[in-house]
Amino acid sequence: MIDLLLPLVDGSLFLAVEEAIPPDHLASRLAVPLGFLFFSGSVFMLLWSNYGAKKGAAIYGTAFFAVAMLLGFFWWLGAPGTPQNAGITFLPGQATNHYQPNWYAMEPGSERAEFFDVTQSPEQFQTVPEYLGMEDVGEEELEDAPRASELASDLDGAVDEMESQFLPMGEEDVALIGAERRAALEEEVAEVEPEEAAMRASPFFTAEPVDDPRLAEDPETGARVATAEFQIYANFMDEEEIPLDPIPVGEPGDWFAFYDPGGEWIPSALWTGISAGGFVLSLFWLDALEMRDKRRLAEEVEEPEDLAVPIAQ
Repeated sequence: MIDLLLPLVDGSLFLAVEEAIPPDHLASRLAVPLGFLFFSGSVFMLLWSNYGAKKGAAIYGTAFFAVAMLLGFFWWLGAPGTPQNAGITFLPGQATNHYQPNWYAMEPGSERAEFFDVTQSPEQFQTVPEYLGMEDVGEEELEDAPRASELASDLDGAVDEMESQFLPMGEEDVALIGAERRAALEEEVAEVEPEEAAMRASPFFTAEPVDDPRLAEDPETGARVATAEFQIYANFMDEEEIPLDPIPVGEPGDWFAFYDPGGEWIPSALWTGISAGGFVLSLFWLDALEMRDKRRLAEEVEEPEDLAVPIAQ
């Protein structure tokens, strides 16, 4: 008995999948058709055997699209205890984050930045407490406020997007900056390099926000726009490869980002609309078949009965 259980213990009788099956794999392509064949097909065959092919298809279509429509409403609008947009969030062929909200960074003076009038008025930007009208609230109470904590967390994504454009980094943590900008920074690095520096750290150039990001509503578009000031730092290590304090180089620079709320509701809304259309068409088809059967039954009842002709004796 123990000999029979040993293969189960070491897992030799089981197959493990370490990675997800890619979408272009044959198994991925056959998953949905096979699911419809075995689950939907079995129900349709049962209805076919009782009502015929056409009426069975109409009954199945009505029930299927009705359930799909209800699911779409729950996915789209939510339900008690269920958040909105909790169902499908992208369409076939799209990236999984296609409709998700996102921050898009933009350089001051760029065409994208000039599209928002608020970027020309720095005085309109406010800190998170000022933006929410909670500037008189204490720091601890502010951290416990759901709106403030959610907005501050959301702004972290905006800061990351702005920083990645302010100082883009390539492979091996090399700053992707122009030759003139690099030459100016290197010239300043040579002047401020500390005596105890033995080597350069990796990455050598880094960027950090100088202060907390600020927010404003663009009056023309109504979009939420964030701004932050960034400073570039040069990083060194001593002989023991211990990092030294970063040294600021170059002038601080402002950057902007606007918030795209996305459209996570779009896939669920499309699902709901298509399901509603299928439900209505199936319902009318089923009604037409029912009316046809009633007319046939009425014609059979109203048809005069042929009287038997008596046989002459």
